[in-house]
Amino acid sequence: MNEFVLRTRNLTKTFKNATVLDNVNMNIRKGSIYGLIGLNGAGKTTLIRLITGLSVNQSGSIELFGENEERKFNSLRSRVGCLIETPAMYPNKTGYENLEIDRIQKGIPGTECIEKVLKMVDLEEAKGKTVRNYSLGMKQRLGIAMALLGDPEFIILDEPVNGLDPVGIIEVRELLKKLNTEYGVTILIASHILEELHQLSTCYGIIHKGKLIQEITEKELMDRCKKYLHLKVDDAAKASVIINTKLSTSNFEILPNNIIRLYDYLDKSGVVSNVLIKGGISVEEINPKGDNLEQYFTKLIGGGENA
Repeated sequence: MNEFVLRTRNLTKTFKNATVLDNVNMNIRKGSIYGLIGLNGAGKTTLIRLITGLSVNQSGSIELFGENEERKFNSLRSRVGCLIETPAMYPNKTGYENLEIDRIQKGIPGTECIEKVLKMVDLEEAKGKTVRNYSLGMKQRLGIAMALLGDPEFIILDEPVNGLDPVGIIEVRELLKKLNTEYGVTILIASHILEELHQLSTCYGIIHKGKLIQEITEKELMDRCKKYLHLKVDDAAKASVIINTKLSTSNFEILPNNIIRLYDYLDKSGVVSNVLIKGGISVEEINPKGDNLEQYFTKLIGGGENA
């Protein structure tokens, strides 16, 4: 079985004289929740439209479920569900009726699938209510239910919590976690809200001005954002022995230029400094460092500019 549900190679798209996507190489593993993070206008929606066949790429290739032959993509895309921006619904029809219309348009036989997706998104009790009386969170869950018709293995969601209140955001977040863990659905979520993606994603792709500048796992991201005490001393080797023996920790690393990153004692810099000085170490610098997720993202894209 292929371990990737989606891979792109040098995917490029231009509009008039502007390059909207520039040689994008994306890799989404089966079973993951892939957070595609980027500022508004970074190229997220264009990338999704190419993947789902709503737009045509000018160069590069797309591989779905291990296949990259375009003639096979129509059948392969039946294994993919998507929700791009605001879901299209009939406000005067019920949730069930909206799903029935969508089922017929997609050519999915039988109505059992409707009851199944209503249960998956926890809208069984509201299926007879007209959509105009749904909350924003309920409408978003109904949109996700539409994306789930046909039992897709992979769903693609563009800004799924945009405009939702805190309760609606929590509802959608918990739904997506359930789809991934209980139903084994691989999920691609595009958003400009890093903190929200952080509560969901197992890996990330960071896109900026049409370029996918980094792919990183959740663990790698947290390691890079890890808080630590930054120490610059006159003898890092000797200082490391003192830290190990006197402070009883090996949770540190030695970097060039006699710099040590200490991941313990974050709020006890005075204790660390006193122990080192008593051990004959000259402490030139000692201060807490480490980025939060937003700082990491901002540094990576080169500042706080808007796109």
